[in-house]
Amino acid sequence: MKNKIDALKERYIRANTDAEHDAIREEIKKLCDEDAVAVADAALESVKETNAELLRDKLNDVLPVISVSYLAKTYFKKSPQWFYQRLNGNSVNGKQAQFTPAELQVLHNALLDISHKINVSASAVF
Repeated sequence: MKNKIDALKERYIRANTDAEHDAIREEIKKLCDEDAVAVADAALESVKETNAELLRDKLNDVLPVISVSYLAKTYFKKSPQWFYQRLNGNSVNGKQAQFTPAELQVLHNALLDISHKINVSASAVF
């Protein structure tokens, strides 16, 4: 079911007309009529993957610049592997690892704190 949902999502993104969107929505409705629980589970998994991709994209420019080891240990009290498991949505104990809302808030605050430290250091140069 997940493959069907992913394929429909891709088609929906690439669709150019209202008619195409309507046709895809109709296909989703038919799938829901067949097995709504499986569609919901597959859609939720797809959303989680999309969120992980978006977070990776947002952090793409900054992660090569800062120490993930420092970030994970200082702000999360965890290993860099733990951080990357959540960032990449790896399977851990049979479940897709992801940041909780509270952990996303810690990440947000950590990046602000690191940016403040960089700004203070930059100001001290001159």
